[in-house]
Amino acid sequence: MKYHPKFRRFIVCLLTTISLVNCARNPRVVVIGAGAAGLATASRLYQGGITNVTILEASQRVGGRIRTTPFGAGIVELGAQWCHGEKGNVVYELASAYSDMLKASIIGDDAALIQSNGVRIDDELVEKLSTLAEQISESEDRMSYAGSLGDFFTETYWQRLQTDAGFSDVSHELAEQFLVYFHNRGRGDSAYDSWYDVAANETDSYQETEGNQALAWNSRTGYSTILDIVSGNYPATANSPNPTKVPLSELIVFGKYVSNIQWNGANIKNVLITTEDGSQYQADHVVVTVSLGVLKENSATMFTPALPTVNQQAIEGLNFGTVNKIFTLYNAPLPEGMANSVFLLWHKPDLDALRRSKYAWAEAVAAFFRVDHQPNVLGAWLNGIEGRQAELLPDEVVQEGLAHLLEIFLPKLNFSDVQSIIRSKWSSDRLFRGSYSSRSTLTETLGTGAQYLGSYLANKDGTPVVMFAGEATNRLHFSTVHGAIESGFREAERVFDIYNGSN
Repeated sequence: MKYHPKFRRFIVCLLTTISLVNCARNPRVVVIGAGAAGLATASRLYQGGITNVTILEASQRVGGRIRTTPFGAGIVELGAQWCHGEKGNVVYELASAYSDMLKASIIGDDAALIQSNGVRIDDELVEKLSTLAEQISESEDRMSYAGSLGDFFTETYWQRLQTDAGFSDVSHELAEQFLVYFHNRGRGDSAYDSWYDVAANETDSYQETEGNQALAWNSRTGYSTILDIVSGNYPATANSPNPTKVPLSELIVFGKYVSNIQWNGANIKNVLITTEDGSQYQADHVVVTVSLGVLKENSATMFTPALPTVNQQAIEGLNFGTVNKIFTLYNAPLPEGMANSVFLLWHKPDLDALRRSKYAWAEAVAAFFRVDHQPNVLGAWLNGIEGRQAELLPDEVVQEGLAHLLEIFLPKLNFSDVQSIIRSKWSSDRLFRGSYSSRSTLTETLGTGAQYLGSYLANKDGTPVVMFAGEATNRLHFSTVHGAIESGFREAERVFDIYNGSN
């Protein structure tokens, strides 16, 4: 016989030491942040029977670092763009219940490495160097190397090129260019400024889920669809689940920037949350899902009393960097001769000239790429310090700099007139202060990690009262939406455990 989930929870409560009064109550839970982790937390709680939930969101929208935005004839993703993997990926598992929701992105095919004289590197040569780079990255020797990832990779890379006869056709200049390219790929994947800031022998490495790592969303609603699916607000089909619809409009309070969380005062039964506008909220439990960047900037004043050392060291030690995107809309489709992605390889004299020019910030642009479902739109990836500097420039200056790069790298292609541009500014936005998390040498030095960032704060009775969710708290799937959603589900289950006696 099958029982309703609420009835099962009631039976469990009868069999535990928790009183029936506590079991039947509907605890007050405040979730801070309406991004993927926050909505996952609130939705799992609500759908599991804990409905006394309030979501405090500092901005005027939901999604956090999922930012699907209308542009041109469709949409673009200013934040999370692709579903990375299939098996073991909660995003894929939820979305794949709906037909035509995800498909392989065009970004997975036809990648070109082009030098600053417009010459495309032979694809076979690129494949050979890429295979070498992957071998070095996955080498067992890396785990016993005491220095940085940058030191390990460059030492091994040059040694292999000098001793392996199979690379005799690779010039020193091309080898240097490829090294910069591969470094830029890592900077984009992990949002760090330099691989010399990353330990070669990371204790916790990102665990890639099986399957296609670049699955694009349909052209109608984009990545934000996953938020509706998680909260039960996406129309169900015969093959899709039909969870309880969460009334997000009733649960979310917008424009509430949390300034303080008093979590262990004289009244140990409650947590007091204060927002910047002076509003106050009491709760039995708080789930904090703000970005690691916000915690780095505000954690010293955000918690009363101060966070335990274990949480402080995690906030300090984990890396939180910035990767930005710029989308340019043209009057006509992009030239047919352009590859789906174009990675920029600089000849040294050309790069020196760029650095002396007014376009010095454009060194941040690591690649141009075509956008799924948007033939008239060109995307650009920006990394590192220069990418953060570019956030402060006017749109017209940025547009001019991108046109300058296209003239250098794709001089034979004719692009039509620009209609408009749109771009992300994750670093300068005080609600994020960056894009996503990764590990650093300081992470290893402090012996910290995502699991320590996610350590809950307990009251004097030992009951968890402040919990942490978000991609940066996910030990294996950090920097991803599926990692964020997993963390939200994790903390919702922690709240359930408190009331069914298994905590």
